[in-house]
Amino acid sequence: MELRLDTTKSLWENVQALHERLKKLKKKRERLLKLIEEEKKKEIEEKKEERPVVLRRKRKREWYEAFRWMFTSGGRLVLGGRDARTNEILVKKYLQPRDLFFHADVVGAPSVILKDGVNASEEEKIEAATFAASYSRAWKMGLYKVPVFYVEASQVSLSPPSGEYRPKGGIIIKGKREWLEPELKLYLGFKDDRFFVSARETSESLFLLLPGGEDRSKVARKILSILDLPKDYLNELVPLLPPGDILLRPLDEGRLKPSYPSSLRGDDNSGNEEA
Repeated sequence: MELRLDTTKSLWENVQALHERLKKLKKKRERLLKLIEEEKKKEIEEKKEERPVVLRRKRKREWYEAFRWMFTSGGRLVLGGRDARTNEILVKKYLQPRDLFFHADVVGAPSVILKDGVNASEEEKIEAATFAASYSRAWKMGLYKVPVFYVEASQVSLSPPSGEYRPKGGIIIKGKREWLEPELKLYLGFKDDRFFVSARETSESLFLLLPGGEDRSKVARKILSILDLPKDYLNELVPLLPPGDILLRPLDEGRLKPSYPSSLRGDDNSGNEEA
């Protein structure tokens, strides 16, 4: 360390001068640290003021949200069971004469109802079939297509023929079936404080969901992060997502279209009398 001394002064006068200078430097340092601390506090307060506190009001849930659900391009409601119990409830309580019943031709597929399906367009039937396929076990299997049949309400029963057994959640189908083979994909949107899915892309679609990718819980957290939504939406979002891993594609740049790895293939299966 270099010290400059005044040769016109004695040693003790130089020491006293250096001591006075040191005291002044300490005071300047303290003032500077205080200013820095005040600036930090000011920035923190400004950030708090910029970030409004949002209190989420408890949303009133519609009756159909007890099931998997969506609306078609024609505004018709599509309902899907979540498990064996809700599969039976759908058929027993909500399947009406003008509805159509859909079921993917794979073990573990949900019962799906297209309300007023007899008057639905072919496009709406494909959308309902896509919905049925996407919530079936085919998604977890990594298939990109699966056969789906549909029948009228009068062909669906919970009563097996005499002497036969119907497992819980099983549905008895009679007569001719109409077949479709949709791709497995869903579009996810967020409106009026709730998430919703659709089988077609609309102006309100935010994400395209395809089989593969990451665990759906991780995908759900990623969606909330992208949309800057609180974690309490997880309880609503996760059950709405298809079963199995999900490839998430945000629809923000160029509205990405579905593309599937060439290794993913669906297998045609013959229908059974019991769905």
